[in-house]
Amino acid sequence: MADVRPFCGIRYNLTGVSELDKLITQPYDRITPEMRQRYLASPYNFVRLTLPEGKNSYEQSAATCAKWLEKDVLVRDSKPGIYVYHEEFKISNVHKIRKSFIGVLRVEEFEKGTVLPHERTLSGPKVDRLDLLRATHKDYEQIFLLYPDPLHEIDTIWETSGEPDFQATDEYGIIHKVWAITDPEKLKAVHEKMADKVLLIADGHHRYETALGFRKEMEKKNPDLPLDAALRFKTCAFVNEADPGLVVLPIHRMIQKLPELDWDEKLAHIREFFQVKRIKTADAATELNRNRNTHAFVLHFGKDRTYLLRLLDPSCIDKYTSPERSPAYRRLDVTVLHALLIENILGIRPEQAEKHIKYEHECHDAIAKVDSGKFQACVLVNPTKVEQVQKLARQGERMPQKSTDFYPKLISGLVFFDIETTEKV
Repeated sequence: MADVRPFCGIRYNLTGVSELDKLITQPYDRITPEMRQRYLASPYNFVRLTLPEGKNSYEQSAATCAKWLEKDVLVRDSKPGIYVYHEEFKISNVHKIRKSFIGVLRVEEFEKGTVLPHERTLSGPKVDRLDLLRATHKDYEQIFLLYPDPLHEIDTIWETSGEPDFQATDEYGIIHKVWAITDPEKLKAVHEKMADKVLLIADGHHRYETALGFRKEMEKKNPDLPLDAALRFKTCAFVNEADPGLVVLPIHRMIQKLPELDWDEKLAHIREFFQVKRIKTADAATELNRNRNTHAFVLHFGKDRTYLLRLLDPSCIDKYTSPERSPAYRRLDVTVLHALLIENILGIRPEQAEKHIKYEHECHDAIAKVDSGKFQACVLVNPTKVEQVQKLARQGERMPQKSTDFYPKLISGLVFFDIETTEKV
């Protein structure tokens, strides 16, 4: 059973600080050093809380948050509510709105079947986020969950009218609008409607597992922790799987630090499995999109060395994947990419991935980083389909790490949650 509840959010007091545009940030794991420096131009930017740096950085975040609350830079809403959240953006020159609502969800083990993961996670980010939680007892960022509602019954509860309670435009031109809903009847209705939903983590696996680990840790310290204790819950942005604004982008693979890499030799090996066609580098994205309904990739390993790879025989992947894997898993582009190209041909074993593989979200950036010599090669991929993610998650299978990029990201700094041990929801 999904236990979704309203909460008393903490947010910026917009009568006491500058415009919200200068205070919000991208999620902590998408902030580059250059972006962080730009954010720090504002003395109250959210990066000072969610991504502190320096000695005792986590304690510094806790102290900063306490100071801002004391000075009314941040204020806590007096009534529990659900925060309806719209993101307005353009993709391929098409205007879209992704609709969601922010509430708190009772954190449960994956084995209970209420919340399903779809990707494997790395240990490093979880350690960082857990240390921040321990120091601050604040849930700064939401995770992105999908729920099934083909008839849009929950959407009708949140029919919005009038101006949002607050809004901001981020550095990419995406407009973020929020309405705080405190009507008890609406809050009760969404709690009841969500109760039978099975939820899928679209983005935020590390944060969910961190929240779960923190809850277990605090239960050991506080055996009598009440069932409605705030730290048993995690803030989430809930998005309908049927929302027309739901977009998934690809995550391209960047190859580095491989010794004795002979690309002519590798191309000969690649031709055993793929039809190989040399293409113009400028046509990489177009060619990839044109072949989106086949297992196709673009390999780029130097100036004007760009190749379209199309899998010759999809059944060949069976030899290179575990027999325990489902047919749906074996037919994923990322499965073909990792099992055939990355592991079999390039020789990068799964345990070596963190050393040899990095990730890039933009085609032109991936190519530019190879041409500059920062990376040896890049492999450009098509996006995973939402229905593939849903099917595998419900089968209990996790996709390879970094298989999906739901766009746009949830912005940080709109609203967050106090999870002190004395807090309840």
